[in-house]
Amino acid sequence: MSEFHFIDAGSWSKVHSVVFALKTPAAGHTGLSHLAEHMSFRRSHQYPAAHELFTANTLLPVTINATTHAEYTFFFASSDEANVLLDAINYLYCGLLNRDYGTDEVILERDGVIFNELAMLEANSDYALNAAIRLADTNKNAYQHAGGFTQTIGSNSIQALQDYKRQWYQPSNITTLVYSDSPLFFEQCKEVVTALSAETALSVETALNEKAALSEGPTLNRDAPLNQPPSQCEHSNSDKEASLDSQTINGKNESISHVLTWWFPQCFLNGLQNQEATLNTVAGPENTLFIDPEINQQGKFAIRLVTKEAIKEEAREFSREAAPRLSKKLTHKQTKCRNNQELERLKDVVSTCLASLDIAPSNPMPNTGKHAEGVGVAIRYFAQLTNGLSLNERAAKDSTVKDSTTQKAYLASANRVWHFRLGALALPKKSVAGERITKARKGLAARASAPNIDQALFIPRLVSKYQHFITLENLPSLPRLLHPLARNTTALAQFNAEQIASHLAPFLKPSPSTTVESVPLNSASSYSASHWVYRIAFYQQARLHKVLADQLFWQPRTSGECYALGAAIYENNLYLFGASDTNIKERKSWCNTILSMPI
Repeated sequence: MSEFHFIDAGSWSKVHSVVFALKTPAAGHTGLSHLAEHMSFRRSHQYPAAHELFTANTLLPVTINATTHAEYTFFFASSDEANVLLDAINYLYCGLLNRDYGTDEVILERDGVIFNELAMLEANSDYALNAAIRLADTNKNAYQHAGGFTQTIGSNSIQALQDYKRQWYQPSNITTLVYSDSPLFFEQCKEVVTALSAETALSVETALNEKAALSEGPTLNRDAPLNQPPSQCEHSNSDKEASLDSQTINGKNESISHVLTWWFPQCFLNGLQNQEATLNTVAGPENTLFIDPEINQQGKFAIRLVTKEAIKEEAREFSREAAPRLSKKLTHKQTKCRNNQELERLKDVVSTCLASLDIAPSNPMPNTGKHAEGVGVAIRYFAQLTNGLSLNERAAKDSTVKDSTTQKAYLASANRVWHFRLGALALPKKSVAGERITKARKGLAARASAPNIDQALFIPRLVSKYQHFITLENLPSLPRLLHPLARNTTALAQFNAEQIASHLAPFLKPSPSTTVESVPLNSASSYSASHWVYRIAFYQQARLHKVLADQLFWQPRTSGECYALGAAIYENNLYLFGASDTNIKERKSWCNTILSMPI
């Protein structure tokens, strides 16, 4: 059964938070654990509306979200209303145990929503650089990226998803952490989770058996490999700000040639991060050095040094000048030697610097700065549990002077360097995913409009139950990423958008052949998406809460046209917004239409 932990928030805090922590190992670079996280929010038998999450986060005094790390996934909810939060965790836990998914909804989430999310992240040049490095790294320590990439996410089949959730989304693998000032609330949470652990698992298994007997149809790429080899993929927010994060590692991606990597045990992460500026100075301005803070499956993290094609070009100049005097064979040797000399110099100078640093071992804690206070406390508490260290033991360990064994481990890491060239990544010539997602949208729309469809399936149950809590004051803050767009709107110019582009493109090359199921939805050259905001006029606000509760408003998100959609507050104005939206041409007129639709 589940483990339960009560974390006393003290009398000063009136916000309750509940975190479900699951061990969810990354399956290579496929992004399978990321897909499992998304599908847990999609729906369940008890909460069949696909927009349940969005209406609750937008209209109720509650924040529900999740974050996927390399080894763990955290689902969480926070509210100062205990009853609302109890139903929110009921919704969350039902989604965790659900494995009954249809072909169309998996396609729309995987090839639509998640692909758009990954494309948005890869539009950041620094993230794209790290992505290209990870995809090219074949070292035994190489990261397995839990979030997946646009090239890999489409390889996950329904069968793989169900098998993954069957293995890892079990009550015995779910730890419940409750941050509250109320022991009574903790006991109520235990009752909810314990009851669902027994009831939901049985109903899900029965439904799956019935569905298998009816043989709905073929699943997607049942034989997709799970062991394909940038930092954690997060979907977290602080307080109630809608989450749209992009990562930066201070890198550049022009003419990448060589990558040097040092792998260090995780106990040296904090100390080396404090010395990152020093290491960058040693590496030189013409190179890019960064610390990838994610901990891999071997308990290590990477320091990367990326050189530019300048090394190679310098050698080519040398060979051309020497060509009249030297044989071709000798010229080749001299060129190679010059390259090797420069690389060896870089290895030596950085390794020497690393070895000279006095780095005390400590136990790194997860970065929870983007989470609400209670959620962050609970995740850090769980990290201490998994490390097997109490607060007192941790403090003692952190203050202990390095012994000779630890020092030897550090020096060995400083002097062991892995080198590889960052070659072009394969990109399929043609993708069938576009046709696949179009077919899925049609199939989902046909079922939704069927004459015998139960309309109760489209009613979000949390919002329906707590209508007395609905108010526009519960709207989240506009994501910071969209603030510049919002500042350039006016009462007359309500709509503003900007296009995003893939920065992974320089690392991609056409591939003559590929399997149809593993290709991305769009090639890097043809993918087009945009962020947008729409300032809501005062006369449009009277019916806004009803619009936001309707499934028609959330269709662009549930059908996979965009990564994020919602309504938010910024500088005393209300906005509709979208991120990584592939249907931007129609979005302005859609905003006007949706706000005036009859309800």
